Amino acid sequence: MSTPDHPAKTSSESEHEEAGAALRELRRLTDDYVAPEYACNTWRALWDGLRELKIAMHEHVHLENNVLFPRAAALN
Repeated sequence: MSTPDHPAKTSSESEHEEAGAALRELRRLTDDYVAPEYACNTWRALWDGLRELKIAMHEHVHLENNVLFPRAAALN
């Protein structure tokens, strides 16, 4: 939903796409955030933290796309 009147939205959409690609790569590299049986507690904590980052990023993008951007557009 990019428009020439909202360049920040265009920039954010691009950032969202890049973040999504990075998160997909992390998911692939971590085998869907499943640590191997031989992983130490630090390794497991890292995978848990990456899973939490993924959840937080999805929430962040959802709030921007579905709350912030529509409200900002309504101000014009």
